[in-house]
Amino acid sequence: MPEEFIIAEDLDLAWSNFDPFYPLPANSPFHVEREGRPLGKLKRALLRRHRLAPKYFFSGHRGCGKSTELNILADDGEIRNNFFIVKYSVKDVCDVYNLNYVDVLFSIGAELYLQYVGAGKKLEPGLIEQLEAWKGVIEKTTEKQISIETSVEGGLKTFFLSVLAKIKAEDTSRDIIRKTIEPKLSELIDKINLIIANIESNEKKKVLVLIDDLDKPRLEQAKEIFYNNQTAITQPICYIVYTVPISIFYTKELTAIKESKYFLPNVKLHFKNDRNSKDEEGYGLMEQFIFHRMKADLIQPDALDLAITMGAGVFRETERIIQISADSAIENDRDQIIKEDVKKAEREIRNDFKRILKTQDYTTLKEICQDNEIHGIEKIEDLLHNLSVLEYMNDETWCDIHPTLVELVEND
Repeated sequence: MPEEFIIAEDLDLAWSNFDPFYPLPANSPFHVEREGRPLGKLKRALLRRHRLAPKYFFSGHRGCGKSTELNILADDGEIRNNFFIVKYSVKDVCDVYNLNYVDVLFSIGAELYLQYVGAGKKLEPGLIEQLEAWKGVIEKTTEKQISIETSVEGGLKTFFLSVLAKIKAEDTSRDIIRKTIEPKLSELIDKINLIIANIESNEKKKVLVLIDDLDKPRLEQAKEIFYNNQTAITQPICYIVYTVPISIFYTKELTAIKESKYFLPNVKLHFKNDRNSKDEEGYGLMEQFIFHRMKADLIQPDALDLAITMGAGVFRETERIIQISADSAIENDRDQIIKEDVKKAEREIRNDFKRILKTQDYTTLKEICQDNEIHGIEKIEDLLHNLSVLEYMNDETWCDIHPTLVELVEND
């Protein structure tokens, strides 16, 4: 077993094993299989015959495991047999906090080229000539304002990497690039589609693009990309899975994507309107999640139960709880997590929420805490994004507040 996937026998390694920002690769022994294999529906949709290449919109709360599930999907044997897969995180190539649809489309074209050529494969000489000519137009248009790195040796690869670097890190350059490309957006889309057609012709497979971390932008940015410019982002002729913020599922803009949406639910730990109940299956899954990463004797049973409860059935939140608890135990010279360590983690996360919640949010949180219902979607967009409100599913959808907030809201 690779060193990074060793089950921890001490709290230092346990702390490392619960890194909340590390999505698991496919086939990791740390992975736990959810009830009902929630990505099975998306996989079946991808493998069906389509007259037009579909675009799917994949969502769930931040930290619920979307990145890990996309890694598993990309490594699936049937998917790989049917598709040439281009998978990337938009946060690696763009600024997710200043993002628009032009950035997204350019990143698709760039990653198609870079990953295909990077795999040692070649595009047709005629297409390379067209791409070089388009590159020349972009460079000539922007040359008096910004410098786009290029070279005879690097050619198109250097061009794509240079533009992506400027889109990601340079505000002024980013605006210039957008203003250069947007008036002739059809030319960018045409080049994307030529690359797709060439790859599909060479590989005798369809192209599938998986774009992770598009759920990170603010809701207004997401609306601009997925609603106001839906026509543009659905123009590439390949299959695409876009990740989207969960908050967009609670807006009228959902109508634009509702036929193609897929949702990764949180793990349910109690039943609607009964916070004192216990969903044994959900608790069992989260216990597996923890013990796949550390030995059971590193945490006392009552501390384990509280850690699962405070993690809210969200994998990343549970990782945060265990990390903080493990560090607390180490600080106090213990080799086992006790309940007081978890209570410290609970307080720390609650304090994080207190720093960002507005006065009016407390009224909304109290209402949801009382009946697990949503009373006006306009009230919860930010609360869904910051995880103070969480969605769960039985046969119907319902919500609850983050468990670390229950004490705060009930005593308000």
